[in-house]
Amino acid sequence: MTVPVASGDLTWLLMDRPNNLMYVHGVLQLGHTPDWADVEQVLQDRLIDKFPVFSRRAAKVDGTWVWEDDPDFALSNHVRRVTLPEPGTRDEAEAYISSRVSEPFDAQHPLWEMDLIEGLDGSSGEAMVLARFHHGIADGVRLVQLLLSLLDPLSEDAAPSTVGRSGKGSGPAGMAKGAARMVVSGTTDFVTGVGSAISRVGSIRPSLSQGWIHLREPSRIVDAATNVASEDNMLVNSWRSVGRLTLSGRSVDTVWSGTPGVAKKAAWVSGVPLTRIRDIGKANTVTINDVMLSAVALGVTEYLAGKGATSIDQVSWMIPISLKPIDAELPEELGNHFAVVMLSMPIGIRDPKQLLRETHSRMNRIKNSAEPMILYGVQRVVAETPPAVSVRLTNFVANKTVGIITNVPGPRAPMGLAGADVTGIMGWVPTSGDQPLGICIFSYNGEVNIGILADAELVPDPQELADLIESAIDDLAVTLKS
Repeated sequence: MTVPVASGDLTWLLMDRPNNLMYVHGVLQLGHTPDWADVEQVLQDRLIDKFPVFSRRAAKVDGTWVWEDDPDFALSNHVRRVTLPEPGTRDEAEAYISSRVSEPFDAQHPLWEMDLIEGLDGSSGEAMVLARFHHGIADGVRLVQLLLSLLDPLSEDAAPSTVGRSGKGSGPAGMAKGAARMVVSGTTDFVTGVGSAISRVGSIRPSLSQGWIHLREPSRIVDAATNVASEDNMLVNSWRSVGRLTLSGRSVDTVWSGTPGVAKKAAWVSGVPLTRIRDIGKANTVTINDVMLSAVALGVTEYLAGKGATSIDQVSWMIPISLKPIDAELPEELGNHFAVVMLSMPIGIRDPKQLLRETHSRMNRIKNSAEPMILYGVQRVVAETPPAVSVRLTNFVANKTVGIITNVPGPRAPMGLAGADVTGIMGWVPTSGDQPLGICIFSYNGEVNIGILADAELVPDPQELADLIESAIDDLAVTLKS
């Protein structure tokens, strides 16, 4: 049987580059090694039998990309057992995961794999499951939900998973409401907002260095013009988004700039108390997401400073936004239903309160804009263009940013896989173009875990960055005492 690849999925299916594979990775940390036959039965029942794409390969038939049944499909082609060499340290686990994330799938078979990694920490019996999925199958949020569908709650009163719940304005209803606001607000608000901004810009007297920055980076002129408008002005913020998309150049040239290689390095931080993040947010009237983005900003600030790069005041990231609420049962076809937005993350702000306010403000402008739909339109254009053109379009957008950063809320109560306790969940997001970094923030059972995937040449020490982000949370926590 063959099924056409949806245009929204084709974008990601064809975006692979030898040095940046479009794969989503996740790890389930297990308290003990489960029975292998039980794991295989779970995969058969909840993955293969329920979602046909996991037994189909991608193929081009008569000029059209389709999912076709793999005539040689076997579960053993996609799952494997691996035992780490003794003593099974974290370094050995990191090395194994890093080696796998840059290993391409066999295109003759469905584009997914799972590894049961045994022998962690000597004879303790701990294990991991490394899950690898091609982005062409589904977007990251759906793949996380899919991975969680393999799990069972460990108690009857376990709270339901929060994964996939769209934030205010991020789903179709929110987008429609935003579009309506744009129409209702009319020309008056647009002229008033932008006109006031432009008139204010004339009174700004930037220093010579600031003027040179604006000349080299014309998108900053757009920022300056729109910053004086209110954060909830949808039309002005949308104009700002278009300006940044069209006028911003390549990502800032710094210590990690260059062409990525094939080899990648995976690093992570686990066990950060979610209550601490929530308390910081409440104390400063910002969201949990704002706190985590601020922690990344402060961590990046210290990482760059340690490399002698102290003159950078912002770096841009892509942030995925789900376009559909997915609290309901996963659809059989899965698919990609998301857009991305571009966040200009403030760098160099070491005052915790100021950093939290600035991050909150920048995210508010994105939320109160049509940027997700604008960039979703770009994704659709990429999907409909010949490969020679789509590669250039992909690089045009991707190379404006350092990478992708995503924040996924997972189950709030403990879960299990085939009878084994899941003690932690982590993820790593793919990168494209010349992006050297990807960061995935994942919360599970009252803890926050941060996964970093980095190019091995451009960012050879991602664990240092991970540790700095963890330390940054301590720095932000000082706001609780003031």
